[in-house]
Amino acid sequence: MKKILLFTFVFLFFPDNNMIAQHFIGLNKEETRVLARKTGFYIDDIIMNKKFNYLKFINSSNTKTLLVFFSDKDISTHTRMICDYSEYDAIISNCNEHYKKKRKNLWVYNVGKEIFKVTLEEEAWYFVLRVKKK
Repeated sequence: MKKILLFTFVFLFFPDNNMIAQHFIGLNKEETRVLARKTGFYIDDIIMNKKFNYLKFINSSNTKTLLVFFSDKDISTHTRMICDYSEYDAIISNCNEHYKKKRKNLWVYNVGKEIFKVTLEEEAWYFVLRVKKK
């Protein structure tokens, strides 16, 4: 039931491909693959680091790379989305519109009783959006 509510939440509030990574948290690998495809991401398994349990996705324009990390039981625990600066304004706008801003580059939101933290880190050539339970 919890997963059905999460999928419903995702598609009601984020119908476009500008979806932010946090909605993958709590899903298993197959559910993650399905949701990634529905939100405009494609699996990229060309280069994988075997030290970590994760799936890597890219969008069709290669401006966003989504890494979804999993527990030993293959349930997603946190995400990292590495983005080209061409995505910056849309990502910031989306975060400001859908989450509670705590300070610059930090937002929080609730799904049920769980609180999630969204952080944005700016690098020289890209930025990273991290999402994890608070």
